[in-house]
Amino acid sequence: MRSGQSSAGGLVRAHGSPDLLEEPIPTLVDYVKTNPYDDPSNPPPSSDVYCAMQWSNATDPDTGLRRYKLGNFNSEDEAGAANYSITHKGHCGSCSTLQDLGVYIRQNLTDSTRNCGKEGVISSKCSTSVFRRSASRSSVSRYGHTTSSTPGTSVFWVCMWSDLRNEPFNKPDGSLNDCLQCDEDNSGPNFKYFSARTRR
Repeated sequence: MRSGQSSAGGLVRAHGSPDLLEEPIPTLVDYVKTNPYDDPSNPPPSSDVYCAMQWSNATDPDTGLRRYKLGNFNSEDEAGAANYSITHKGHCGSCSTLQDLGVYIRQNLTDSTRNCGKEGVISSKCSTSVFRRSASRSSVSRYGHTTSSTPGTSVFWVCMWSDLRNEPFNKPDGSLNDCLQCDEDNSGPNFKYFSARTRR
């Protein structure tokens, strides 16, 4: 990764804590408290909107950092008219904070997620701890654990076999390896809905 990307990611991550969010906070911008895969009706239909942010003039009294807002808008023009900047397409969700954007800019989470899934066989607490060290945020780490070890055997055993063979992420034709494709097919829809910001 280029040093410029890493520096930009660190800056956004440092200034984008969810603790700096101002009300009203979009409904899905929160920890994923229950396993979305336990409800077969998930994911719900997703509307064609945009998640956008706006810096506040207020600062946090403890850190001196500027606060910010997140909001859902029906179009880029609507967000612009409200002086908001688009941060990603789709509704705001668990991984829509600026801190999470910084995590995505700084690093590729594929290896961390795979390690998380393996640790999750032993303990969900252990798995979450591994992911938190990489992502440095509870919402990302909890959701990372959920998707890395769920929906269970279908993804887990395919990925364990892939990991044992040390398969590259992509096949020679450029398509995803069997593990990542299985995860995309089985975990992808819920991940995209509840996390909102994603590289998928």
